[in-house]
This record gives sequence, C-alpha cells and structure tokens, in this order.
Amino acid sequence: MTAASSKIVLPQSKTVQASETYARFAAVSVCVIGEVVLAAWLGIFPADAMPSLVGMPPAAALGLILAGLGLVCFTFRRIRFAARLIGVFLALFGVLLLGQGALGLDLGLDTFLIPNELLPQASAPPADETLPSAAFVAARISPGILCALILFGIALLYAENARAAPSVLSQVLTLVLLAQVLLVVTGRAYGVDMSGDAFPFMRLTAYGVLSIVLLATGLIAASPERGVASAIFEQSPAGEMLRRLLPGILAVPPVLGWFARQAEIHALYDSAAALVIFAVASIVVLGVFAWTALGAVRRADSGRQVALMDLRGQREWLSTTLGSIGDGVIATDPSGSVLLLNRVAEDLTGWTAAEARGRPIWVVFRVVDEETRKPVDDPALRALREREVSRMEAGAMLLTRDDKELPVEHSGAPIIGQDGSLAGAVLVFRDVTERRRIAQRQTMLVGELNHRVKNALAIVQSLVQASLRQAKDPTTQAMARTLAERLRALHRAHDLLLESQWSGASLKAMVERELEPYRREGGPKVVIKGPDVLLPPQCTSILAMTLHELATNAVKYGALSQNTGQLNVAWKTQRGNRLLLVWEEKGASSVPKASGRKGFGTQLIDQGIRHNLGGETKTEFRKAGLYVELNVPLKPSNEPRAKAEPAQAPAA
Repeated sequence: MTAASSKIVLPQSKTVQASETYARFAAVSVCVIGEVVLAAWLGIFPADAMPSLVGMPPAAALGLILAGLGLVCFTFRRIRFAARLIGVFLALFGVLLLGQGALGLDLGLDTFLIPNELLPQASAPPADETLPSAAFVAARISPGILCALILFGIALLYAENARAAPSVLSQVLTLVLLAQVLLVVTGRAYGVDMSGDAFPFMRLTAYGVLSIVLLATGLIAASPERGVASAIFEQSPAGEMLRRLLPGILAVPPVLGWFARQAEIHALYDSAAALVIFAVASIVVLGVFAWTALGAVRRADSGRQVALMDLRGQREWLSTTLGSIGDGVIATDPSGSVLLLNRVAEDLTGWTAAEARGRPIWVVFRVVDEETRKPVDDPALRALREREVSRMEAGAMLLTRDDKELPVEHSGAPIIGQDGSLAGAVLVFRDVTERRRIAQRQTMLVGELNHRVKNALAIVQSLVQASLRQAKDPTTQAMARTLAERLRALHRAHDLLLESQWSGASLKAMVERELEPYRREGGPKVVIKGPDVLLPPQCTSILAMTLHELATNAVKYGALSQNTGQLNVAWKTQRGNRLLLVWEEKGASSVPKASGRKGFGTQLIDQGIRHNLGGETKTEFRKAGLYVELNVPLKPSNEPRAKAEPAQAPAA
C-alpha cells in the first residue's frame, strides 16, 4: 500500500460538521459586518439608522473583512497556509493602525478607501476645527478593535500548530478576546466610564463587539477536536459537567454584580454590604449550579459504569466469538488504524494484536494483485470511504510480515454507530491455498477422466470400424454403421460436457450440432426455437442419443428424407424445473403404420427418458409426419421408476 493511502478522506462526525459549519457562518458574518461599515461610510445606508461609526473607521472595517477571510480559509485544510499568511498580515496591519492612532499620524489609508468628502457624513465633528476630518477619524480609531485584530491575527497564525506551545497560545489568545468583550459589555452595563479607553475597559463599538465574539467563537469551533472545543464537546462526565457549569459561570457573576451595583447606586447598601451580598449570592447560585451538575454527572457516571460492565461482558463474548471464527478478522477505527485482530489474522499476517494495534491497516494487511503485482485497494479503507460492504474478492496475494505470499479472499464492511456516525471498519479474509490445491487437483482429475473417456470411445469406434470393414453381410454392415453413428453422437455430447468442465451442456448447441449436417441450401427446412437451457450432466448423454435417433429416423423415413420436408424443434421450461421438447416433422416421404411392436430406436428413447431420467414421452404418427413430445425433469427425481423393458435389436 502506498503512502497516498494515508491521505484518504474519511467521513466526519456530525459534531465536527456542525462546528465547521458554524465557523464558516461566523467568518462570513464578520465579512458582512465589515462591508456594512464600509457601505455606511459611503452613505449607502443612512447614518441615523445605523449604530455609531465612531471608533470604526474604514481601515478597521477592512481589518474585519480580512479577519473573516482568514477564518474562512482556516476552515478548509487545503488552504490553511493562506489563513496563516492573512494572520501575519492582520497582526502587522493592526500594529500599523495602532501606531498611527497613538502618534496622531495619517497614513492616508482611510482616504484611500473612502473619499475625503464622504468621511464627515458619518463621523462626529472634530473638537479641534484645525484637525482635518480624515486625521480625526484615524486618531479616534478604537484601540480595542485594533488590539482584537492583532490578537486574532496571532491566534490565527498559530491555530492547530504541530507543536503544543503555539497551539496553546492560540487558544489562550482566543479566550483573551472573549474576556475583553465580556469586560466591555459588563463595564458598560455597570456604567463604567470608558471614554478614556483605560485598560482593560478599552472602548468597542457594537460592530466590534459582535465581530470579536464571532471571530473568537468561530476560531474555537474551527478546531473541534482540540483545545476548548474538544473539552466542551467531550462525551464524558467531565464534558457533561463543563457544559452544565459554563452558562452559570458566564452569566451568574455579571448578573449578581449588576444587582449589587444597583443596590449601591440607589443607596440601599453601602459598598461593603453590596460586596458581601454579591459574594454570598455568587456562592449560593454557583453552588446550586454545581449541585445540579453533580447530579447529572452522577447519573452519567452510573450509566457509564453499567455500560462498562455491559461492555466488559460484550468484549469477552466478542473475544470468544472472534477466536472461534475460522476467517481472519481485523477491525479499525474511523481513521483506518488497527484496533484488534483475532488469532487467525495473527497467524496469517504475522502480526500480533499488541504489535498491530494503532498501526495503519495497509501496513498490517498488505495485498497485491496476483497477476500484475500492483497494490490492491484495501477493502477496509474502501468501506470507510464509501460506507458500503465490499464483496468477497479473489485474485489477491497477502504479503505477510516475513514477506511470504498467501492467496486470499477478502471483504470489508463499515461499522456504523447508533447515531449514524462512522465508528470504523471490519476486514474479513481467508487463506485459499488449500482450496486452490483441491481445485487444481480436481481439474487434473477431470482432465484425466476426459482423456480416458475419449480414448475409450475412440477404441470402441476403431473396433466398430474394423468390424465394418470385415463384415460381408449387408445387415451386419448396417448395424455397424448405426452403432458408429451412435458412438459419434455420444462423442459430441461428451465434447459439450468437456467445454463446460462437466457442469452441464447447452441444449441449443446440442440440437444445432446434431442437425447441422442436414441444414443446406435447397434442402429440407429446419427450424430450431427455444431458450438456451443448461442441461445437467445426467441428461446430456440420453438427450444426445434421443436427438440422434430422431434425426436418423427423419433422414430415413421422415421430413429430412426429401428437400420439401420441414422439421420443427422447439422447447421451453415449465414449472417444477422441467423441460418440454417438441419434435415435429412435416412433409414426410412415408408415415409408418402404428404397430404393437416398437423399434430399437423407439425403445431406446422411451427407456432412456422414462427409466433413466424419470421423464415422459409422447409419440404420434400424424398424416403430416412424426410428432414426438418429451417432458424431462432437469433435476434428479427421488421417486421410484418403472422397470425398464429390455431393448430388442431388429432381426437380421
């Protein structure tokens, strides 16, 4: 298996899909907010109908659009390098704007984005009339939004880094962004004066607050299997407790603090009493939350213990079952890593369960095409990709750990959880070395049998031909010729069985070969009609002899004896797996008169069909010619058959 197999795209869980969907929604929403701000500066939206743009100049709106684009790129793994480049540019862009505002400079970025004559329409008049409007806007850019852009750029640069420290730094910076928003919102609710942009209460506009919340939560959601998101989505008692406590941690202290602040403002209590009330109320409310979460965790843990006991029992049962299976079984996780092997799989692959656990399936189970020697697509990986069961396939060679080769058949199936998520795949394979050896031996025996039967027929035909050459009596010569023709008919039937490896013979091919010598231009008309029925071996020789006797009789006395005759041979299958064949002649030269005595050919047909095959025959000598109907079972019958009457050869 090539290294490219490790890059297969596997289906994602519903939690991961929902998280990535939210991250993309948050990114697009931030881009829309930035575009709305730019549109407001251009006068597309009326200024009195929009939130205040003070502190949100066009350059800051451009920064939001870049941040949204960076988050969008981060949600697609193939273009994450573009997200990291945007993160670097965003951090430098924020530092540049922050320095511009701190030094009171105007680099002309706002006037580059928005014409200078449009800037005063959406901004407050400057306190100093000598200060140009563009410089005023640049000087009043909110430090809070600039710091947020810088922090988000650094967090985007180091998000899901291969090293642990930068990845942790990204998560910490994301939480700092959320803490900044919480400080600003809570401070505004408490009436804190943020006009001086005093740290940590750095002023943020409504656009900035909403954008930072979307960017921070979107970056957290874009990495659902790491950091904060993994802890929140974790399906464990710890994750359950965190999900229950998180709303209380975020909402209870600010709400209680607001009530304490209102009591202090209205002189109901002094500041010390308000702090005491706030502290005690926080303890009580958070205690209630903790007690509720503890009860939920206890129930979850109790269910977990029961599930563990059931799992332990099922694991023992599964181990016993896998150990008793005669085929090799390998189970993998959703990423294609081996979870377990049964004893047969260990013996066939050369890997023990402990050594194989955690390794990619294509390392443990290496298969190549028997003829081309190219790697075969692993059935377990195919089941993971397509979520479908792959059929048992042959023609593959298993390369064991010590580089031995074993011919195997293998199939794979996905393991689907109760919630529809992909839990892994199972691979089943078996060694077919012995079966191939038996099949080769059987083929050799069949070939030897065919050779011996053909030799026996050839010897008998040679004896008949020798007797024919020495015979002087015409009657003896006629009998020898008839016997030779019957042997040739048996030889043709044997050839048909040989072509199908004794699995049966084609009735259509048998009829066509028997009547081919009589189908000539200007000769009698021969019509053959019927589906291609596969005759079982026990029917082939008898039906071949029957068709030969009927054809010989038709050449001597019937429709094939003159050019104006017509022979119709038709057949069909009936219920009960039976064959109905009709032989009908028209334009016969002479119609034999019915007599009580049956000829040798008629007796041979009647005894072969009735006694040997358990079928039925119907023979009528009509004015137009001979009519024969054969009803033959295509499966051997267990019913007792009538004793066959001995066939009498015609008198000399």
